Amino acid sequence: AYPPPVIAIGQWPAKGEKMNDLRKIVYFLISLFFFTRFFIIPAIRIIVNLFKLGTLKKQINKFGSEILKIQNAKNSGKGLYIYYIVMILFFTVYTILLKEPIILVCLLFFIPAFLDTILIKKYSKYNGFYSNGIVKGSFVEWKNIFSWKKIDEDKLSFLKQDGLRFDMETNLKQKLIIDFMIEKGLQEEKYEMRL
Repeated sequence: AYPPPVIAIGQWPAKGEKMNDLRKIVYFLISLFFFTRFFIIPAIRIIVNLFKLGTLKKQINKFGSEILKIQNAKNSGKGLYIYYIVMILFFTVYTILLKEPIILVCLLFFIPAFLDTILIKKYSKYNGFYSNGIVKGSFVEWKNIFSWKKIDEDKLSFLKQDGLRFDMETNLKQKLIIDFMIEKGLQEEKYEMRL
């Protein structure tokens, strides 16, 4: 066996050693990305959703007075509930049978989505326009609405401060909502025709 090479002070390491160090850094960064994406973010989503479910009554009190309630079309909420419950039970039983606790990691994919479905279902009972904001699967305060535009005689589109957009029906009472938003000082999106 050869003795390890001696590097004089100020001398660069050999090319192979540099590549080894670079490879370790790349592997570490890839591992960190996957760990964050598939473990930390789902765990944070679970905590946030549990907190939202726990403070739901307080959040409902923030809505303010009702301006216009929107009736929900029947949705497939029950099908999603059943799907997520079956998947959670499947991975739990699979873990018990194989005695491999690492399989429980798969639950990190289904529990946040299941909690999201519960939250959306609970908020959807209150879908509509309120004095302090809009409810459509979640509560968006008026201060978080950047602008709005008319899509047709029944539908309005809202652009949130974070850049996300959502549409809302008005049960053919669009003028009532538009008058309220103008009174609130919310800006309408204007488009210029270009020739």
